[in-house]
Amino acid sequence: MVNLPDHLYEDYSKLKLTSPNSYASSSSAPPPLPGLTIVPNPTAHMIFEWVYDLHKPNSFESDFALHNLAYQRNNFDFLPRLLWETPGTAYIMLQKIIEVYRHIVGHISLPFSPYLNPHRVYDVLLLFQRMAYHPDTKGHFLKAKMPNYFYSLMDIGVTDKPYEHMRLGALGVIAHMIKASEDGAATRFLMDTSAVSHCVKPIEFGSTDSKTLAVFILHKIMSTDEGLQYCCVLADRFFVIDELLKKLLHHLSYMARPSPALFRLLVGCYSKLSKKPRVREGLRRYPPTLLFDGTFARLIAEDQVTENYWKQLVENMENINNEAPKTLLSMK
Repeated sequence: MVNLPDHLYEDYSKLKLTSPNSYASSSSAPPPLPGLTIVPNPTAHMIFEWVYDLHKPNSFESDFALHNLAYQRNNFDFLPRLLWETPGTAYIMLQKIIEVYRHIVGHISLPFSPYLNPHRVYDVLLLFQRMAYHPDTKGHFLKAKMPNYFYSLMDIGVTDKPYEHMRLGALGVIAHMIKASEDGAATRFLMDTSAVSHCVKPIEFGSTDSKTLAVFILHKIMSTDEGLQYCCVLADRFFVIDELLKKLLHHLSYMARPSPALFRLLVGCYSKLSKKPRVREGLRRYPPTLLFDGTFARLIAEDQVTENYWKQLVENMENINNEAPKTLLSMK
């Protein structure tokens, strides 16, 4: 995921990028188109041929090339630049994304066309993930405002598997982009384009993998001073984020095996939000009770990063005055 499980993240702060083999065997990946096979050890010449074959619309050659390029995307370092700089290739890939738009109408989705196989769209999204992350193309990707094309897929408000695969792939593009950004440009772009609002549907309707990616994006935005201020400057925006995080805590509390990666991100978000004095006031009045009543005691104790974030959250909330509420200390 973000090129899809093995486990989504081992160290979420570093956004584990798994191998193409992990993606191919992942239960999160949609089924391949009939007849498509993987070439195990392609040559560089074959990669060039496959990029050329992408220009053969509605053909088996195009689907075969797309599928193999997606599978081999991490094995050829020149591939992202080749895709970006070959005239018309990025446009052809975008067309496969844009074709989906007419099948998405607000909260209601029309029947999914057999021609719009989710694997075809997902393969395109995997290649865009590489372009969003690669040092030779990430700047061009952002300058071209490419993330705008993926927000509609993130906003899908249904749980059907074909749409979930596309939502997951689109989230992966944004996650790769913000992971690769070293100067804060990606975070500023996401703020300018209201990316936080596009994380709502994945959290409400997405699988655990989609929820985790959406919260990863929120966490990365909050990891910069500018992004944290953006999340807290308006009360309405903070309460939307707080409500989403509380919904996720509630969701995790009913899982037999709650996701440690998702929980780690949630605690990390609250830890960062609690740095702001006004937010601390809000959290004292309307605390995320499930974090302090022992519900997740085992998850907190089993992961050092999560425990550190939880302790920082408690410490920040105690800073409002000298007396901490008993609910915060009940796990001590």
